[in-house]
Amino acid sequence: MDLTEILDKYHTQIVDTWVHCLLSDQSSRYAEEPEEELRPLVNIAAEAFRSALVHNDWGDLSRFVNRIARKRLKEGFKLSEVQKAFELYRQILTPLLISHAPDDLNNLLIRLHRCIVDTVTRFSEYFQNLHENFLRNHAKHLEMEVNKRTKELAESERKHKTLVEDINDGYFVLVDGRILFANKTFSQMHGYKLEEVLGFSYLNLVAPESRNEIKKAYADSLSKSHAPTRIEYLRLHRNGRRLATEIIAKLSSYDGKIANLGICRDISQRVELEKKTREAEKLKALAQLAASLGHEIRNPLTAIKMNAQILSELPETKARQIRLVDIILKEIGHMERSVTEMMDLTIPFRLQCQWVALRPLLEGCLRMLQGRMLQKKITVSMRLNNVLNDIWVDPNRIQQAIINLLFNAIEVLPRGGHIFLSSRIVQEDSQTFSEVRVADNGPGIPKELLSYAFDPFFSQKIGGTGLGLSNVRKIVNAHGGKVIVTPRKPKGINFCLLLPKEA
Repeated sequence: MDLTEILDKYHTQIVDTWVHCLLSDQSSRYAEEPEEELRPLVNIAAEAFRSALVHNDWGDLSRFVNRIARKRLKEGFKLSEVQKAFELYRQILTPLLISHAPDDLNNLLIRLHRCIVDTVTRFSEYFQNLHENFLRNHAKHLEMEVNKRTKELAESERKHKTLVEDINDGYFVLVDGRILFANKTFSQMHGYKLEEVLGFSYLNLVAPESRNEIKKAYADSLSKSHAPTRIEYLRLHRNGRRLATEIIAKLSSYDGKIANLGICRDISQRVELEKKTREAEKLKALAQLAASLGHEIRNPLTAIKMNAQILSELPETKARQIRLVDIILKEIGHMERSVTEMMDLTIPFRLQCQWVALRPLLEGCLRMLQGRMLQKKITVSMRLNNVLNDIWVDPNRIQQAIINLLFNAIEVLPRGGHIFLSSRIVQEDSQTFSEVRVADNGPGIPKELLSYAFDPFFSQKIGGTGLGLSNVRKIVNAHGGKVIVTPRKPKGINFCLLLPKEA
């Protein structure tokens, strides 16, 4: 389904879910609103988002943002409450896109993300304009009605807190490049207390590599040239960290002086999401290329293997030649394994689960690799739980996963190394799992690289494809389980396969 079909087909469901979430949120004022008043507003918002996402028509959405900003400000809503209400649309629509638009999912998710970010940004800018107008009108009101000063001051403090103190973004006022006013969020974003940032030069809170850009934008704003209202840069945290940040700023006045009023927003998660999306697209392309190469290699490799087997069986073949052919067949087997790993990376598979006796399964895996272990004089210790006799798995797929782990262990172990196989029943996140552990006393994996162990194409072995562990995780995940990798003391590595205990 394309985006238009999804939005049209599930429009009523989206609106119903959105209304239900707002009315169920006891921490916001939406829960106090009558449904007959809230539902029409939500319906208008959904239609406006549709126009923006499908037709790139922002007119309805802009009008709705202006309307709802005035309405919610008047009713005393917090900015964070309305931001959260807009964010609900993404939370509701994302599962629908994942379920019904897998072919164009990345592009649709990015388009949806940008639409929500732009909407919240527009809303924040309009809120900022409302706040500026409020400050100007309030100043005039104080001059005209001095007798009502106490009452108006209390009202000002209430609205000030709603507009500034409770927003999720940093708010600040600059005069001559120094911070004369800021909210608590702004100071926390930079690792300071509120009283510490007042009087600071703003450039002291900017990473050195971004200072020239910020300095130029600030100078342009004061000269009333075409200065950008939105700037992305790296802010400098008190502890030295550099964090992706976005500023929305506008020239105004403060205490009779020319000032810059701005909103400072942390965009680290957005930048990280964009980075991961690009990496995912690259990995997808590499996986498709690997699968294509696998198809091209498999047929000639099969022909070579068959001819080598025939050659070894001919009566005139000498013993020395047979040994050479055996080496060829052994290396062909290694190549076939690599090709299978490449193919499995992209080809979806269906499990054919059944109850499988664990001990015979592990012993069968060891027999397949017995020749390699004898060459390197590798020993194996097996300690299996007496209660855990059978596991509910696809025997072929789990055998493939265990052989992958055993093969990797054999490859990295020195001569005379040791492999440990064990099983037990464990509780993880209130669920019972059958744990199968494959461990060795080899060189292990550095702690800083453990998080990458299952990434496609990640390998520490010279000439390794980096697909074996990725396929192990794919197989175990397909069973509804998970793989955990940890260092083994005093040396080596532990791979624990957690498989659901019940069928």
